[in-house]
Amino acid sequence: MKMRWQALCLVAVLTAAWDVADAQNVKVTPIGQRTGEFCAQDRAILFEDPTGVRLLYDPGNTVAGGTDARLGDVHVILVSHAHSDHLGGAKLNQDPNSSASSCSSAVTAAAPSSNTAEIAAAKQSAVIAGGPLASVIGRLIAAVAGSPTAGCPASGLTNEMTVPRPAACTAGLGLGAKRTVRREPATRGVQISAVEAEHTNELSSAFLADPEKTDLSSNSLGAYVGLANGFVVTFTNGLKVYLSGDTGLTSDMSSIVRGYFGANLVVINIGDIFTTGPEEAAFAVTELIRPASVIPSHVNQAATVNGIAVAGSRTARFLELLSSRSSRKDSDDRGPGVRGFSVFLPLSGVTMQFNGNGRCEVGCQGR
Repeated sequence: MKMRWQALCLVAVLTAAWDVADAQNVKVTPIGQRTGEFCAQDRAILFEDPTGVRLLYDPGNTVAGGTDARLGDVHVILVSHAHSDHLGGAKLNQDPNSSASSCSSAVTAAAPSSNTAEIAAAKQSAVIAGGPLASVIGRLIAAVAGSPTAGCPASGLTNEMTVPRPAACTAGLGLGAKRTVRREPATRGVQISAVEAEHTNELSSAFLADPEKTDLSSNSLGAYVGLANGFVVTFTNGLKVYLSGDTGLTSDMSSIVRGYFGANLVVINIGDIFTTGPEEAAFAVTELIRPASVIPSHVNQAATVNGIAVAGSRTARFLELLSSRSSRKDSDDRGPGVRGFSVFLPLSGVTMQFNGNGRCEVGCQGR
């Protein structure tokens, strides 16, 4: 009887811990060029799960490598594709904590290292990307760390690894596949799934060794490193975040991102020309994915001044389109008259907190 009572108590404690994790929020912090602004090169977003797992999405060029004081621990780095504005191959020569509100700055030339590699080496991060790209990043990390980069472990049916890692590692991830990252002593982990992104995926020749470096650069070409991808990240509180990467419109946004995963927070590019523009991204959000909340990304222009969208910008157009569509009262598969969602600008350094239903609860006022 005593043993049975102890077992019941243990179950009650574990259940309570599970319920507490469910009730907690995921912290979402953009790391851009200017504190409080949304600028042209801003890509990087840091996510923190209630269990403490911290994931950095597409470091790009606005993170000052592994020495950037805004980072803290980075257990996992997610890289959608090889273009330098996501992988990182340049740095913006401007203090992100300056009191100036301008998004303008000079950019240094690409170097044979990358922000992703520098961060991974400094933070002992696991880097998750498409298989060929993950291999390349492993070589770049090794050049920074001075030792070979190991592959990340993948244990059991969920392909789990625990963090923090003793050293940086790389993990390839194919479309339709998943990996799980768990921080001990938590019993549950964050699941990371790769999804389709219709986009080119060339690695700059600056990251190559000769003779390929000279051969490709002399022909104005980069190296093909497999398929670009997006991610769906399922956090332990139930939040499911779709990270679009650079993509055009795809039917997978409806059938996979919404139908299979049920993503309730979307980070979507709106830069146009190379990716979805404001109109296309608005259609994806309102007709294909239908999340609870949206964060625009990859705008390729100075989007805000003093945290307010610039009139006539792509961001302002995106907000206008979503505002008009959010107020519509037609029925959809969430029930009659239910179509509302919220849009939040990724202002650098401003942390937002999302619950498991994709609703922002902290840090989201005024947007």
